[in-house]
Amino acid sequence: MQKMEGINHWLDVLKQKSPAGYAIGLHIEYNAPKLQLETYPVAWVNHYEKKGFFLSDPVVMWGFQNHGTRRWSELAEIDTRGVFVDAKSFDLNYGFVASIEARGSHTIAGFSRTDREFTDTEISEVCEILLMLHKVDISVLKISDSQKILLNELANGGRIEDVSARLGIPIVTVKSRLAAVKDLLGTRTSAEAVQRAADLGLLK
Repeated sequence: MQKMEGINHWLDVLKQKSPAGYAIGLHIEYNAPKLQLETYPVAWVNHYEKKGFFLSDPVVMWGFQNHGTRRWSELAEIDTRGVFVDAKSFDLNYGFVASIEARGSHTIAGFSRTDREFTDTEISEVCEILLMLHKVDISVLKISDSQKILLNELANGGRIEDVSARLGIPIVTVKSRLAAVKDLLGTRTSAEAVQRAADLGLLK
């Protein structure tokens, strides 16, 4: 069983280097990432999904068609639906896209700041971290049967108290198992743990 300690460290670094948030789609196949990591504000994510911006997002469009990096300000001409304009109302004022193709796999990511453009050095540093994440073999990540049962219960809307009663185990045991699986998956909340396990195909 492999923990995501290394990934967690670099994600913490990315939070510092991209203070307004980021979205990373790792190992994209058939337009869907094997693992998606996101720290953009929830309000922006909800607005983005409600507007159906994905297919017209300049970050996504440029990332699928190119490799390398581009600042958002350089992609204004392909922002036909005003994604960047709307993003500014959520304080996502500056950013860049990074697109990596390596080992037969594709990763696309967007990074944002509120205060100023990213410098060339900052973009280079972020891309080095992104390449490290891209090289991680996420397919070796495993969770135990008891953790899988717990996450499935939570995915079906169960609360900790309900899960405790249904599985016949103490609440403290449920909390302990949940803490362990959140640490394993590199997530902060139960919802994130469920989503990441689902993204990785671990709940099947």
